[in-house]
Amino acid sequence: MEKNILDSLLDLEEEFYQEGYNLGATDGAQAGYTEGSVFAVEKGFEKFVELGRLYGKALVWAQRLADSDSSRNSSQESDQTDARKSQPYNEDGLNLEPFVCKEMLPLPASSRLAKNLEILLELVDPASLPMENTEEAVTDVDERLKGATIKAKLIQRALGEREDASDIHPDVKDAQRCGDFPSSTMEYGLLIGLSPTEVAADPGNYLALGLQSWNAKLIGCYQ
Repeated sequence: MEKNILDSLLDLEEEFYQEGYNLGATDGAQAGYTEGSVFAVEKGFEKFVELGRLYGKALVWAQRLADSDSSRNSSQESDQTDARKSQPYNEDGLNLEPFVCKEMLPLPASSRLAKNLEILLELVDPASLPMENTEEAVTDVDERLKGATIKAKLIQRALGEREDASDIHPDVKDAQRCGDFPSSTMEYGLLIGLSPTEVAADPGNYLALGLQSWNAKLIGCYQ
């Protein structure tokens, strides 16, 4: 009888450990599923919001490119002139209507710009985005988002546009400003449409070209 009592005392620690382990595993399975679901929704929302934002920018660029390709007929110009004349003015000749931007500047003719824009639209097309909750679909969305972000930056820099991302990404502090030189020769080479192999073959030549181009841009910024 004494032997049985001692055996139960020796197994007491193991019993408590096993009981705690089972309770923790059950609670962890429930809490982990809930926390994982919330995290998945948050990350999915962030990715698709960014894809939608890039899609909106691409549509605006595409419309501007289409407007630049098509010749603006005289009837459109006359309509705009009539619209300006019909706006109400006060006795001092000041326009009383709020200013509304009714048209955007056309994009310069560039086959490389059109190609980058076409690729960007393909990457962020909502109809082709996978909605399945699978590893392949998640990887596809991540690759599309990464590629679309790179294409959007190339288009913005080619057009001389700078996005003020403080209201979209508050943690962004080093947005490129007018006159900021690209961080590397490779970055400049990609900016002007060269392949990494071409830049690596003669980096000194492309760096010199980049300095000349950026000096011209810097002068234009402060004129």
